[in-house]
Amino acid sequence: MTNRWKAAIIVALLSVNLVLGAVAMRGTLVNEARADGSSHTEELLPYMSTQQRSMHKLFLSIQAKNKPLAEFYLEKIGETFDIIETKFPTYDNFQIGALSKAMFDPATPPLAKALGASDWAGASAAYNNVVTACNNCHIATQHAFVKIVTPTGNPFNQSFEP
Repeated sequence: MTNRWKAAIIVALLSVNLVLGAVAMRGTLVNEARADGSSHTEELLPYMSTQQRSMHKLFLSIQAKNKPLAEFYLEKIGETFDIIETKFPTYDNFQIGALSKAMFDPATPPLAKALGASDWAGASAAYNNVVTACNNCHIATQHAFVKIVTPTGNPFNQSFEP
């Protein structure tokens, strides 16, 4: 098989995956009731993926000592949790809204305080506590297999330097 055909097949497969992902995120592939009997036709996963991406960018902002960018991503994470708490009070028999509020809300003020003071060591430690809160919530919802870790690199086409 020529390289041209291989490239065409890869592009076709990626295109199909993108289309299926876009359709799934719009909820049209998931239109049956949830396992907990609720009528959610929307998946929680896209919101959690947004959180994971924002957490990664928050970390990179802290590492770059970029206070406005770090505060921006922390605010976006809080806004997304507000949406999750409203849209998903229950999801697959778990009190997602209450759990996210109970686990995330106490972990963020120390991070916000450290960012406000440009205390980068404190911000890094507080960031790790937020990651722990995420993982504790995953454990509480029987999703311990989804383990968030501290990032090791920048996969984004974005500079995090101030």
